[in-house]
Amino acid sequence: MKSNRKKIIAWALSIVLLITVTGAVIGYKMYTKPHRNVEQVKAVQLSAIELATAYENNEAEANTQYLDKVLEVKGEITEISKNQKGEPVITLKGTDMSGIICTLEGTVSPAIKLNSPVVIKRHLYRVSYRCGHGQVYC
Repeated sequence: MKSNRKKIIAWALSIVLLITVTGAVIGYKMYTKPHRNVEQVKAVQLSAIELATAYENNEAEANTQYLDKVLEVKGEITEISKNQKGEPVITLKGTDMSGIICTLEGTVSPAIKLNSPVVIKRHLYRVSYRCGHGQVYC
């Protein structure tokens, strides 16, 4: 009976060890996975109004089309600000109900001014709706 018990404990510990090692290898590979270079990826091109309208009309369908993809969004700048980390944030004019908010890396070029047209190539990572107003974050 004792040898049977030892075998069960040995198998259980082996399985736990195998699961732990597998998890560690997968976690390491995900952590060290190289990031996509946005400049080298073919982007989906559309206007800020088209993107905002797509999310207003059917959020689930728009998510399958645009979420976690690189977008090249053309629009008019309605606001330039900084977030809590001090990163520059540009808001593009969408529809009356929503807009496009893009967090940028580095500094904003002095050529970028309010109410001027701009094309931003970014990775769309989040969509948020609050109080009937939508915000698409890239």
